[in-house]
Amino acid sequence: MDNVDLKIPEISDLKLLDIDTDAEWNKLAGELGFHRKAKILRFDVMLKIAAAVLIILATTVFIMHNNESETQTFAAIDTPIETIVEHSTAISVNRNSSVTCRNSKDKFCVDLKGEAYFDVEKNPERTFEICTQDVKVIVHGTSFNVCQKANATTVTVTSGIVEVVSPKDGNSVKITKDEELTYTAKEGFVVKKINNYNTIAWKLKEFKFNDTELGDIMKQLSQAYGFEYKFEDIESANYRISGTFSNQSLSSIINIINQTLDETNIIQTPEGGYAVVKR
Repeated sequence: MDNVDLKIPEISDLKLLDIDTDAEWNKLAGELGFHRKAKILRFDVMLKIAAAVLIILATTVFIMHNNESETQTFAAIDTPIETIVEHSTAISVNRNSSVTCRNSKDKFCVDLKGEAYFDVEKNPERTFEICTQDVKVIVHGTSFNVCQKANATTVTVTSGIVEVVSPKDGNSVKITKDEELTYTAKEGFVVKKINNYNTIAWKLKEFKFNDTELGDIMKQLSQAYGFEYKFEDIESANYRISGTFSNQSLSSIINIINQTLDETNIIQTPEGGYAVVKR
């Protein structure tokens, strides 16, 4: 190849934003004595293509993520646990109970075994459902307790409205604050008004006793705090007590009850439980 005398321009002479890369390449190729067989992609075009590919990939991953269901299980053994799901929705799981949450695009489903308290954030665009072996509970923003036992499911509402559906026949009932629904295969839906929330004191730690027998009081306390108890004198179980307790420790409640008893005393056993004995 003959020597070619090329004039290299000064940087100051270049109009960097006005360079026609195709024309400059053709001019240089002609001076060097060869021709370009393929057109070179401009760098800015390559960037646009790469960005488009990334957007397509990201959109595909997002669609796949939203079409798949996410599953989480929370189980409580010796003590209740609390977890936050679906943004600000809180689920408190009672001891010896579990919930399995399935999160899909338009629905949040919970399979419940045992007992749990739900404080559901209002979201009209998504359905929130709790399923037991007996019923389905549909909500959009409310607070309530669901207790599923061997042959019955009980729903207690503390705020808002919930709908309870029987998968067996499709019948449904709506209940609101201060109402409790129990469903059994034999009797169907039974709804009643409640004056206090002793049934969900395991979560709220609030008790209201109105001329209540000591036997029932010990039963409710044991369910809320998880301990075993016994009466050495069966007649003591009939002793009646009235009182209100809110967010107090078990030992504090026992001490207050003992102050109201004349011939009976509640003592702690070496095993960690309690015994009701004669003084």
